[in-house]
Amino acid sequence: MLNKEALQRQVQEIELLINYAVGEIEQNLALDFLQRFHEDSFALDVIQDYYRTLPEAREEPLVKISVLERKEQVFLLLLSTNRHHYFYLANDEEGLFIGQWEEGLSAPQVLSFFGYPHQDAFAREHQSLDNCREYIALERVDEDICPSCGVESGNLHTLGCPVEVCPWCGGQLSRCNCRFEQLGVEELEDEKMLEELEGRLEDKGRIPYAREQRPSFLAE
Repeated sequence: MLNKEALQRQVQEIELLINYAVGEIEQNLALDFLQRFHEDSFALDVIQDYYRTLPEAREEPLVKISVLERKEQVFLLLLSTNRHHYFYLANDEEGLFIGQWEEGLSAPQVLSFFGYPHQDAFAREHQSLDNCREYIALERVDEDICPSCGVESGNLHTLGCPVEVCPWCGGQLSRCNCRFEQLGVEELEDEKMLEELEGRLEDKGRIPYAREQRPSFLAE
């Protein structure tokens, strides 16, 4: 997470973009929305990308960010103005506009990643704009969400997540030697070994995510 000085600089950069990207009448609306997220680097990145890109060249202020899907570290968002709505795929490193709400979500890889077999299945799950959950400021630093793989408290980590605790020694599973000792190897060389390791972890009892596992440096 960026320090306060860096966040302030980013807010100022976005304010400058708004000055050029939004008509004078609606600038206050855009600035008020921006201030809601002045401490949230993830949201600021999304907002900054919106004003840099201006989908369909429409000079409209962003008034809402909604979360449609979240898996691991990836968010499927809906960015809304008062007149239009855009699908946006984002993680902590980059974002991508992938379509408009009225046209539906059609990107096969995105649908598959979030568990939808086809566009109609997604449309049935997300039928109304009124049911879209609004993104909450600082949601990405919520202590009840694993900062690495994105699972919520009480759920199992994605295998390989560096935050997962080893059930044999209580250390960091991705760094301790238990995974090698359990398989009698010096390194994990292929998918078959990973599957065998996952089976042994489940037999031993994998440790689900809890906020106590969160790396201490993230709170600094």
